[in-house]
Amino acid sequence: MILLASFTNEMEAQLLASKLKASGIDHKLKDDKSDGYNVFVFEDDLEEAREIFHAAAGEDEFGFDLNADDEDINLDEFEG
Repeated sequence: MILLASFTNEMEAQLLASKLKASGIDHKLKDDKSDGYNVFVFEDDLEEAREIFHAAAGEDEFGFDLNADDEDINLDEFEG
């Protein structure tokens, strides 16, 4: 397995692991006392896993794209 990402925060590592699992990518989450939390994937899944990681890195905890321009946000979705 190949290291995809390292985190100091367990919650962030768990979030990525859950996104990988939802996409059908086998992974391993390892708690390394000195290096934090490491997420590993198989080499065959590395490219897709990187895409998922980079997409997740651009979202906040509520799923908003932090890289989006203000024009891309549709506020009508939030009206009750």
